[in-house]
Formats: sequence, structure tokens, C-alpha cells
Amino acid sequence: MAKKENLKKGERLAAIAIFLEGFLATAKAVIGVLSGSVVLISDAIHSGSDILSILTSWFGLKIAQKKADERFPYGYYKAENLGTAIISILILLAAWEMLTKGYGRLFSFSLIKIPLLALAISLLDALVLFFFGNYEIKVGKEINAQSLIAMGKENRTHLFSSMAVFLGILAAYYRIPYLEGIITILISFLILKIGLTTAKNSVFALMDVSPSKEVRDKVAEAIESVPGIEEFFDLRLRESGPFIFGETKVGVRKFIDVKRAHEMANRVEEEVKKKVPQVDSFTIHIEPLKSDFRHLVIPVKEKKGLNSLVAEKFGRAAYFLFVNLESKKIKGYYVLKNPHLEKKVRAGLAVAKLLVDQKSETLITKEIGEISFYALRENLFDVYQAKGKTVREIVDRYIKRELEPLSKPTKKET
Repeated sequence: MAKKENLKKGERLAAIAIFLEGFLATAKAVIGVLSGSVVLISDAIHSGSDILSILTSWFGLKIAQKKADERFPYGYYKAENLGTAIISILILLAAWEMLTKGYGRLFSFSLIKIPLLALAISLLDALVLFFFGNYEIKVGKEINAQSLIAMGKENRTHLFSSMAVFLGILAAYYRIPYLEGIITILISFLILKIGLTTAKNSVFALMDVSPSKEVRDKVAEAIESVPGIEEFFDLRLRESGPFIFGETKVGVRKFIDVKRAHEMANRVEEEVKKKVPQVDSFTIHIEPLKSDFRHLVIPVKEKKGLNSLVAEKFGRAAYFLFVNLESKKIKGYYVLKNPHLEKKVRAGLAVAKLLVDQKSETLITKEIGEISFYALRENLFDVYQAKGKTVREIVDRYIKRELEPLSKPTKKET
């Protein structure tokens, strides 16, 4: 529903722009003929090309609202990109037109009959289109409509092109040589730059260009925020009109069943769309975890590193020792004091939350209650039965796959 509303909003804005610029173009053409200002007539022609651009954008946004069908299963969103490509061509033609007109004004003067009226319409055109251009860019960014952004940028340049017309009219009236032509040529180069940038953006979008690094970072952050996603790779994003389509592969632990994997995939999609609202579709491929990195946690009685004695109880352990394993080798460890040791009730649940916050993934313990066990499994922890006295012995047995994974708690009380 939000997608359709965004497209409708863009379509309405394009329709308003057609009437607004149509009025200004007509006024400039009529006053240009009455005053005899060639530069004002040229600007009216330039505005006429803008109206064609807006019509193209309006048409593209209207087509983009069509529902996906058998022939176009991914929708008609790229109609907006195609419209932007056509707009860029019209902008480039307008730039060339102004360049040739400017060159001609280097060697001749316009005979101005009603300078005040000609100056007034050029000033009105500059102010109206500058502020309306800013609004088009704002809405275009909100709904990710590149054609509206392109029109807005082009309209903002009317502040400069209309000021150039303003000065050109004064120069022609007072017969100041070269000024009218020089200003017009400079403005034509500015419009040329906008046309080339717009053309590049539209062509890239039609070629399924990836969005900006900022968007990719937001998507990555959303994926990593979902519990149980140990890694992700082959992230692919592409722009299609004002929307983004994407896919990625995520690695999860092997014990997770199909139903839970499906729930995780849905959660990833929800988080991605929450972070980046312009994402229309995001496909997640679930795969077994490939990384050989493991972050173990073991409840211990003391702070003696790998020689620490393992605690008998999970929630009442004095410390927790975290071990980083990579390629079956210990790469480092650290110890955290149990801040919930004196907690009277549900100490195990509080500790479980602490371990989740540490981004650990595997608990090795001698005993664990129901609430703690299921809280950890809810966050996709592997839980193993500890066998041995010291951390070093237990880790060694874990590496050799001699520890038994727990499928249920060891006791009923926490």
C-alpha cells in the first residue's frame, strides 16, 4: 500500500509541475514576443522542453503503478527509470539549444520594447521554480523517484538561468556587448552537467546498479541484528524505479529446523524493510554455517584463565569465561564476573540475557534449568554438557567432538 501511495504522490506532484511550468512557459513566450527579447523566447522554449520532461516522468510514474503480471513478474517500476533516461536526453538538448543561442548573442543584440515586464517575468520564473525544485527533490528523495529528483535539480538551475535571462535583458536593453551571450553559455554548461549526471543515473538503474554504500550498510546492519544469523554473504541489491530488490545467503547452525529457519528468514526480511523502506522484495537463502569461528562460554568458579575450575551451577557461577576458537585453535579468551550472582529469583534468566548480549553462541555447562535453557535456545545457542574439571579440558573435548549436546534442560528449577 505504501509503495502505491508513494507512486501516487510522485504522479500528483508531476501533474502540478506540468500546470505550473506550462503557465510560466506561456507567459515567457507571450512577453518575449511582445518585448522582442530573444533570450526570453529562448528561455520559454527551454521551459517547453522541461514540460516534455515532466510529462515523461508523470507517464513513467503512472505506468510504474501497474501490478506485476505474468509478462512483467517484477512489476513495471523501471518505467520510471526509462522516463528519467528520456528526461536526460531532453535536458541535454535544452543545454545544446542554450549554448547555440548564447553563442549567437555574442555578436548581436535584442531590441527590448517593454523591459520592466520582461524583467518581472524572468524574476518570477526564477523564484517560483527554485522553491518548487527544492520541493520536487525533497519528495523525490522521500519516495526514491529519480525522475522527480532530476526535474527538481533542473528546476533549481532556473534560479541561475532566469537570472541570466534577467541580466541578458538588461544587457540587451543597455546594449552591453557579449554579456548576454557569455551568461547564457555558462548556464548551458551547468544544465549540460545535470543532463549527463541524470543520464548516468538512469542508465545505471536500467542496468540494475547497486544502491549507495549507505543503503548497503543499513541492509547489512538489519541482517546482523537478527538472532541466529551467524554470517551472511553474496548480498545483492538492485534499483528498480523508486524501489530496491535484494537477496542474500545467511549461515545458521545445523540444529535449526526448517520451521525456525523460515521464521528467521521472515524476520530478516522484516528488519531489512524496516531499516530501508524502499526495499520492495528481499529474498533470503538459508545455508548451514560455513565459518569455523566459535565463541564459547563456560561458567567457572575462579579467574585462572584456561585452568579455571568449572562451576557446578549455571546461574550461580561466580564468573563466565569466553573462549574464541578458530580452526579448532584457541585464539583468545576473557572473563566476566557474574553481576547476577546474588539475585534471589531467576538469576539464570538474567545470566542468559547477559550471554546473548556478549554475542556468544555456544554454552558448555554442567547443569542448567528450564528457563535459562529455553531462553538461550530461543536465541539459537548451542548448549553442551560439560565433562571435565578445567576449562582447558572441556575445550579440548569440545574440539574433539566428545561433548554431548543438550536437547533439554538438566533440571527443572533455575
